[in-house]
Amino acid sequence: MPKLLVHIILLIGSLLLSACSSSPYGPATSKVHLVRLGETFYSIARRYDVDLETLARYNPKVVPHRLKAGTELQIPARGVVAQKPSIQYTVQRGDTLSSISDHFATPLGDLKQSNPGIDHDRLFPGQNLIIAVGTRRAATGYIWPISSPQLISGFGEENWGLQKGVNLRAKQGQTVFAAKGGSISFAGEMRSLGKVIIIQHPNDQQTVYASCEALVVKTGDRVKKQQPIATVGFNTLVNEAALHFQFRDRGAPLPPENYLPIIE
Repeated sequence: MPKLLVHIILLIGSLLLSACSSSPYGPATSKVHLVRLGETFYSIARRYDVDLETLARYNPKVVPHRLKAGTELQIPARGVVAQKPSIQYTVQRGDTLSSISDHFATPLGDLKQSNPGIDHDRLFPGQNLIIAVGTRRAATGYIWPISSPQLISGFGEENWGLQKGVNLRAKQGQTVFAAKGGSISFAGEMRSLGKVIIIQHPNDQQTVYASCEALVVKTGDRVKKQQPIATVGFNTLVNEAALHFQFRDRGAPLPPENYLPIIE
Protein backbone atom coordinates (compact mmCIF):
# COMPACT_ATOMS: atom_id res chain seq x y z
CA MET A 1 0.00 0.00 0.00
CA PRO A 2 1.48 3.40 -0.96
CA LYS A 3 2.82 5.44 1.96
CA LEU A 4 0.63 8.45 1.07
CA LEU A 5 -2.51 6.30 1.26
CA VAL A 6 -1.41 4.91 4.64
CA HIS A 7 -0.94 8.44 5.98
CA ILE A 8 -4.38 9.48 4.72
CA ILE A 9 -6.04 6.45 6.35
CA LEU A 10 -4.28 7.13 9.66
CA LEU A 11 -5.28 10.79 9.54
CA ILE A 12 -8.94 9.94 8.87
CA GLY A 13 -8.92 7.37 11.68
CA SER A 14 -7.45 9.91 14.08
CA LEU A 15 -10.11 12.46 13.18
CA LEU A 16 -12.89 9.92 13.63
CA LEU A 17 -11.61 8.87 17.05
CA SER A 18 -11.35 12.50 18.08
CA ALA A 19 -14.92 13.17 16.97
CA CYS A 20 -16.29 10.11 18.80
CA SER A 21 -14.57 11.01 22.06
CA SER A 22 -15.36 14.70 21.96
CA SER A 23 -16.84 16.21 25.11
CA PRO A 24 -18.21 19.66 25.87
CA TYR A 25 -15.86 19.70 28.83
CA GLY A 26 -12.69 19.50 26.75
CA PRO A 27 -9.60 17.55 27.86
CA ALA A 28 -8.99 16.62 31.49
CA THR A 29 -6.77 19.27 33.04
CA SER A 30 -5.44 17.93 36.32
CA LYS A 31 -2.85 15.73 37.93
CA VAL A 32 -2.68 14.15 41.37
CA HIS A 33 -0.49 15.37 44.23
CA LEU A 34 -0.01 13.13 47.27
CA VAL A 35 0.20 15.36 50.34
CA ARG A 36 3.40 14.92 52.35
CA LEU A 37 3.94 15.53 56.06
CA GLY A 38 4.28 19.26 56.78
CA GLU A 39 2.62 20.44 53.58
CA THR A 40 -0.34 22.81 53.76
CA PHE A 41 -3.09 23.71 51.34
CA TYR A 42 -1.41 27.09 50.91
CA SER A 43 2.10 25.71 50.30
CA ILE A 44 0.78 23.25 47.69
CA ALA A 45 -1.15 26.02 45.95
CA ARG A 46 2.03 28.12 45.81
CA ARG A 47 4.10 25.19 44.56
CA TYR A 48 1.81 24.64 41.60
CA ASP A 49 1.04 28.35 41.09
CA VAL A 50 -2.69 27.81 41.65
CA ASP A 51 -4.90 30.20 43.62
CA LEU A 52 -6.54 28.80 46.76
CA GLU A 53 -10.10 29.13 45.45
CA THR A 54 -9.30 27.14 42.30
CA LEU A 55 -7.53 24.41 44.30
CA ALA A 56 -10.54 24.19 46.63
CA ARG A 57 -12.92 23.99 43.64
CA TYR A 58 -11.01 21.02 42.25
CA ASN A 59 -11.08 19.27 45.65
CA PRO A 60 -14.62 19.80 47.02
CA LYS A 61 -14.31 17.09 49.70
CA VAL A 62 -11.04 18.34 51.22
CA VAL A 63 -10.98 20.56 54.31
CA PRO A 64 -8.05 22.96 53.66
CA HIS A 65 -7.20 23.72 57.30
CA ARG A 66 -7.20 20.02 58.24
CA LEU A 67 -5.09 18.70 55.38
CA LYS A 68 -3.46 15.36 56.21
CA ALA A 69 -0.44 13.54 54.84
CA GLY A 70 -1.52 10.89 52.35
CA THR A 71 -4.45 12.91 50.98
CA GLU A 72 -4.67 12.97 47.18
CA LEU A 73 -5.24 16.43 45.72
CA GLN A 74 -6.32 17.11 42.16
CA ILE A 75 -4.03 19.84 40.77
CA PRO A 76 -5.26 21.79 37.72
CA ALA A 77 -2.50 21.75 35.12
CA ARG A 78 -0.97 25.06 34.06
CA GLY A 79 -1.13 26.21 30.48
CA VAL A 80 -4.07 23.99 29.52
CA VAL A 81 -7.44 25.58 28.95
CA ALA A 82 -10.48 23.33 28.83
CA GLN A 83 -13.85 24.39 27.49
CA LYS A 84 -15.12 23.88 31.02
CA PRO A 85 -13.03 23.09 34.16
CA SER A 86 -12.52 19.33 34.44
CA ILE A 87 -10.38 16.70 36.10
CA GLN A 88 -9.47 13.15 35.16
CA TYR A 89 -10.43 10.35 37.54
CA THR A 90 -9.33 6.72 37.32
CA VAL A 91 -12.11 4.28 38.22
CA GLN A 92 -11.37 2.17 41.30
CA ARG A 93 -12.72 -1.26 42.21
CA GLY A 94 -16.27 -0.94 43.57
CA ASP A 95 -16.90 2.49 42.02
CA THR A 96 -20.25 3.24 40.45
CA LEU A 97 -21.31 6.31 38.55
CA SER A 98 -23.54 7.23 41.50
CA SER A 99 -20.74 6.94 44.06
CA ILE A 100 -18.41 9.02 41.85
CA SER A 101 -21.17 11.59 41.38
CA ASP A 102 -21.56 11.80 45.16
CA HIS A 103 -17.82 12.02 45.82
CA PHE A 104 -17.30 14.94 43.44
CA ALA A 105 -20.68 16.55 44.19
CA THR A 106 -21.41 16.43 40.45
CA PRO A 107 -24.85 15.63 38.96
CA LEU A 108 -25.14 12.24 37.25
CA GLY A 109 -26.31 13.95 34.07
CA ASP A 110 -23.09 15.98 33.90
CA LEU A 111 -20.99 12.82 34.34
CA LYS A 112 -22.79 11.07 31.51
CA GLN A 113 -22.52 14.11 29.25
CA SER A 114 -18.77 14.46 29.81
CA ASN A 115 -18.13 10.73 29.22
CA PRO A 116 -20.20 9.81 26.16
CA GLY A 117 -18.04 6.80 25.23
CA ILE A 118 -18.37 5.03 28.59
CA ASP A 119 -20.94 2.34 29.40
CA HIS A 120 -22.47 4.16 32.37
CA ASP A 121 -23.94 0.95 33.82
CA ARG A 122 -20.67 -1.03 33.71
CA LEU A 123 -17.55 0.74 34.95
CA PHE A 124 -14.23 -1.09 35.12
CA PRO A 125 -11.16 -0.41 37.31
CA GLY A 126 -8.59 1.57 35.35
CA GLN A 127 -11.06 3.44 33.17
CA ASN A 128 -10.48 7.19 32.98
CA LEU A 129 -13.45 9.49 33.45
CA ILE A 130 -13.64 13.22 32.84
CA ILE A 131 -15.27 14.94 35.81
CA ALA A 132 -16.72 18.38 35.17
CA VAL A 133 -15.89 20.69 38.06
CA GLY A 134 -18.15 23.70 38.39
CA THR A 135 -17.52 26.86 40.32
CA ARG A 136 -17.03 26.45 44.03
CA ARG A 137 -20.23 26.07 46.03
CA ALA A 138 -21.56 29.38 47.31
CA ALA A 139 -22.68 29.14 50.92
CA THR A 140 -22.90 32.22 53.11
CA GLY A 141 -24.55 33.19 56.35
CA TYR A 142 -24.30 29.83 58.15
CA ILE A 143 -23.42 29.41 61.83
CA TRP A 144 -22.59 26.31 63.87
CA PRO A 145 -25.75 24.84 65.44
CA ILE A 146 -24.48 24.71 69.04
CA SER A 147 -22.66 27.18 71.27
CA SER A 148 -18.86 26.84 71.54
CA PRO A 149 -18.65 23.91 69.08
CA GLN A 150 -15.86 21.34 69.40
CA LEU A 151 -15.16 18.68 66.79
CA ILE A 152 -15.08 15.08 67.92
CA SER A 153 -14.63 13.99 64.32
CA GLY A 154 -14.53 16.10 61.18
CA PHE A 155 -15.87 15.39 57.71
CA GLY A 156 -14.15 12.35 56.19
CA GLU A 157 -12.22 11.45 59.35
CA GLU A 158 -14.41 8.45 60.12
CA ASN A 159 -16.25 6.01 57.88
CA TRP A 160 -19.86 6.66 58.83
CA GLY A 161 -21.30 5.20 55.63
CA LEU A 162 -24.16 7.42 54.57
CA GLN A 163 -23.82 9.62 57.64
CA LYS A 164 -21.47 12.09 55.98
CA GLY A 165 -21.02 14.97 58.37
CA VAL A 166 -19.26 16.03 61.57
CA ASN A 167 -19.84 15.17 65.21
CA LEU A 168 -19.89 18.05 67.67
CA ARG A 169 -19.24 17.53 71.37
CA ALA A 170 -22.07 18.85 73.55
CA LYS A 171 -23.90 18.35 76.83
CA GLN A 172 -27.00 16.21 77.03
CA GLY A 173 -30.01 18.50 76.56
CA GLN A 174 -27.96 21.40 75.14
CA THR A 175 -29.89 23.65 72.75
CA VAL A 176 -29.52 23.06 69.01
CA PHE A 177 -29.97 26.13 66.78
CA ALA A 178 -30.85 26.48 63.10
CA ALA A 179 -27.59 27.13 61.23
CA LYS A 180 -29.50 29.38 58.82
CA GLY A 181 -33.10 30.33 58.10
CA GLY A 182 -35.26 27.99 56.05
CA SER A 183 -38.12 25.52 56.17
CA ILE A 184 -38.23 22.21 58.04
CA SER A 185 -38.41 19.49 55.38
CA PHE A 186 -38.14 16.62 57.89
CA ALA A 187 -38.54 16.23 61.65
CA GLY A 188 -38.70 12.71 62.99
CA GLU A 189 -36.86 9.41 63.48
CA MET A 190 -34.22 7.90 61.16
CA ARG A 191 -32.53 4.56 61.50
CA SER A 192 -29.04 4.85 63.10
CA LEU A 193 -29.40 8.64 63.42
CA GLY A 194 -32.15 8.84 66.01
CA LYS A 195 -34.25 11.99 66.05
CA VAL A 196 -33.39 14.13 63.04
CA ILE A 197 -34.24 17.57 61.64
CA ILE A 198 -33.52 18.61 58.05
CA ILE A 199 -33.76 22.27 57.08
CA GLN A 200 -34.13 23.34 53.46
CA HIS A 201 -32.26 26.57 52.72
CA PRO A 202 -32.09 28.82 49.63
CA ASN A 203 -30.06 27.66 46.60
CA ASP A 204 -31.05 24.01 47.17
CA GLN A 205 -28.89 23.63 50.27
CA GLN A 206 -29.77 21.64 53.38
CA THR A 207 -28.50 21.20 56.93
CA VAL A 208 -29.08 18.02 58.94
CA TYR A 209 -29.20 17.78 62.75
CA ALA A 210 -29.13 14.22 64.10
CA SER A 211 -28.88 12.36 67.42
CA CYS A 212 -31.27 14.85 69.00
CA GLU A 213 -33.01 14.26 72.33
CA ALA A 214 -36.12 16.39 71.76
CA LEU A 215 -37.46 18.21 68.70
CA VAL A 216 -39.17 21.57 69.20
CA VAL A 217 -40.16 22.11 65.55
CA LYS A 218 -42.19 20.03 63.09
CA THR A 219 -42.18 19.39 59.35
CA GLY A 220 -43.39 22.43 57.44
CA ASP A 221 -42.34 25.00 60.03
CA ARG A 222 -40.27 27.99 58.94
CA VAL A 223 -37.32 28.91 61.15
CA LYS A 224 -34.87 31.78 61.44
CA LYS A 225 -31.12 31.54 61.89
CA GLN A 226 -30.17 30.74 65.51
CA GLN A 227 -33.74 29.76 66.41
CA PRO A 228 -33.86 26.78 68.84
CA ILE A 229 -35.00 23.65 67.00
CA ALA A 230 -33.96 20.72 69.24
CA THR A 231 -31.81 19.53 72.13
CA VAL A 232 -28.72 17.31 72.02
CA GLY A 233 -29.11 13.61 72.73
CA PHE A 234 -26.87 10.53 72.90
CA ASN A 235 -24.91 10.01 69.69
CA THR A 236 -24.42 6.29 68.93
CA LEU A 237 -21.82 7.09 66.26
CA VAL A 238 -19.37 8.31 68.92
CA ASN A 239 -20.99 6.80 72.06
CA GLU A 240 -21.42 10.06 73.93
CA ALA A 241 -23.63 13.13 74.00
CA ALA A 242 -22.95 14.87 70.69
CA LEU A 243 -24.71 16.42 67.71
CA HIS A 244 -24.26 14.89 64.27
CA PHE A 245 -24.37 17.75 61.75
CA GLN A 246 -24.33 17.71 57.95
CA PHE A 247 -24.19 20.35 55.24
CA ARG A 248 -25.56 19.43 51.80
CA ASP A 249 -25.55 21.28 48.50
CA ARG A 250 -28.07 19.98 45.95
CA GLY A 251 -28.20 16.76 47.93
CA ALA A 252 -24.43 16.19 47.96
CA PRO A 253 -22.81 16.12 51.43
CA LEU A 254 -19.86 18.52 51.69
CA PRO A 255 -17.51 19.43 54.57
CA PRO A 256 -19.29 21.93 56.87
CA GLU A 257 -15.85 23.18 57.92
CA ASN A 258 -15.36 24.69 54.46
CA TYR A 259 -18.45 26.89 54.72
CA LEU A 260 -18.95 27.66 58.42
CA PRO A 261 -16.60 29.54 60.79
CA ILE A 262 -13.34 27.64 61.39
CA ILE A 263 -13.21 25.41 64.48
CA GLU A 264 -9.68 24.96 65.74
